[in-house]
Amino acid sequence: MFHEDVKITYVNKSLNEDLPKIFIFAMNELPTFSALKHGVAWKVISNIGRNSRSSFVYPASTGVQASWDRGANETQQLECIVGRRYVVNKDNTGIILKESGKALHDSEIELVNEIQVKNGISAFLTKNNNVLVKKKIVAYGQKATFHLSSKIYWGIASEISDSQSIFSAVLDSDNFFELDLENTSSVTVSLNGNAESGYYFKVESQD
Repeated sequence: MFHEDVKITYVNKSLNEDLPKIFIFAMNELPTFSALKHGVAWKVISNIGRNSRSSFVYPASTGVQASWDRGANETQQLECIVGRRYVVNKDNTGIILKESGKALHDSEIELVNEIQVKNGISAFLTKNNNVLVKKKIVAYGQKATFHLSSKIYWGIASEISDSQSIFSAVLDSDNFFELDLENTSSVTVSLNGNAESGYYFKVESQD
């Protein structure tokens, strides 16, 4: 993982006239994780015309949170620490989220469900209040395990929105561009190409 905010600039250098949406997501670095099945669009960039750009921050800090009743109710968001365990349980005020010791592995973040609610809870990590990675159903007595890296991924979609599942989006391609933010404070990424030769991302500069 990285330890400072990263300024990211996206530049559209392509000849794409379909008004594509650019989305960015993170992987949960576990063998069972599939980007197409489990990935969530953390950031969506739209309406950036040729030679226009969009800048935003990918923060070092990550939040952890849980929801239940199909997202109608949610716990407070805590800033999470890699290697720690968090628990959803009930005290005399109701359902809460709290830190509860160490995770099984120092490189992971765990969220344990200790409440009995219909359909279980959903567990997720956030950056800038947008969902970064998510486990949709965590049953009572079970846990969600998250293992993040310094890498983020870029894709192109016709229809997608912030925090939406990639599975339910209308993707233009199943191929994703990998960007490693390790030891990076700022980076510029461009979309290039045209309908004949295809479209591709590349790093213009990285500091």
